[in-house]
Amino acid sequence: MGTWSDILERSAAGSDDAPHLAALRLPMIDRWERGQVWATWPVEQEFMTRAAGSLFGGYVAALADHLLGLAVFTVLDDDESFATSEIHVHFLRPIREGTLAIQARVVSRSKRSAYCEVSILDSDGRLVARAGGTQMIRAAGER
Repeated sequence: MGTWSDILERSAAGSDDAPHLAALRLPMIDRWERGQVWATWPVEQEFMTRAAGSLFGGYVAALADHLLGLAVFTVLDDDESFATSEIHVHFLRPIREGTLAIQARVVSRSKRSAYCEVSILDSDGRLVARAGGTQMIRAAGER
């Protein structure tokens, strides 16, 4: 697996062995720095709801959770891991097409938790969703 930095570098490089949920086709990151990650994702029609003609909200939540987790990677020590303990998503506009620009950042990190936020913008630069979540941080060997 390597260090958290190794995982982030493989993801930013588009490596096939970078961890991601292939079934959901969640995006790799485009770049990262301590406390932040950036990604883009072209909206895929198969994730649209037929009735509303917009991106399924559950997918937006999965996208947010994925990027929040990658942001936490940037502030973990190599012997730490994490798990999402809560997430809240605000849907501001329907997402219908185009490429989304996503930025996730760590707002606050303590010894046992990190609070992160993500902003999702459409192709016109409009904020379409915002999310926040808390990650519980564990030391190596801790259950």
